Amino acid sequence: MELGPKSDSPPLPELYGFRRTVCGCEFCRAPCKHMPGTLDVTDLARLCPAGQELIPWAEEHLRALTDKSVPTLVPVRQANGSCHWLFDGQCAVHEHSPFGCAYFDTHMTDEEAQKRAEATINARREDAARNGPYFQVWQHLCRKGLTARSGDRPGLARDLQALQNLALRSRRRQSS
Repeated sequence: MELGPKSDSPPLPELYGFRRTVCGCEFCRAPCKHMPGTLDVTDLARLCPAGQELIPWAEEHLRALTDKSVPTLVPVRQANGSCHWLFDGQCAVHEHSPFGCAYFDTHMTDEEAQKRAEATINARREDAARNGPYFQVWQHLCRKGLTARSGDRPGLARDLQALQNLALRSRRRQSS
């Protein structure tokens, strides 16, 4: 399955009425180590390189989550749980990163994050209802056993707490 020619233009700064986030602080990069962001239906066309077949590309780079109520694709994780596009703390696909990375950060409210999550969940439901490419990739990966469970929330919470403690100690030293 091929999605057609890839545009050379930069990724859309807005999707579903939400602007792409820009923060790259340690807090916002922590999820990359524990919970690679979920893909939206629009991500496949941006992430799969032009000229490559979608299914073989997806087999190498994506996994189907099987513990969600809607079809969900995520990047493959490295042995340590990090996103496989994370190298030396930097995202190899940052310019075209998945919706679950590009449109979320750790500074937004839970309410804002929920609104954004609902938008992509609805898009994935609609794609599944029409047997769209996202759903077809998800089904294929499931049939091939190329699946994963959701990310490591406790590990992420520990990292965020450690970063918060480090920031607090740094502020205390600066004020002393």
